[in-house]
Amino acid sequence: MGTTRFVPIDSVRVNRKKLRKLSQAKIVRYERDYELGDSFPPITVEDNGGFYTIRDGRHRYQAQLRAGHCLVEVDVY
Repeated sequence: MGTTRFVPIDSVRVNRKKLRKLSQAKIVRYERDYELGDSFPPITVEDNGGFYTIRDGRHRYQAQLRAGHCLVEVDVY
């Protein structure tokens, strides 16, 4: 099981190849839901010493980035 914590959003990285496969409609919907105060599960990341790589939650991450969040809740494995 991982450790849940809040980390700076700019310390999280997304594989560029996987960015191309994101649904913009889903990101916009999640962004709106975040702004309305809805909660989502933490993003699953891998600790790479100084930065985190997303394993699950690319759409949630992009929505939080677009919404202007400074911190993101992650499960670190």
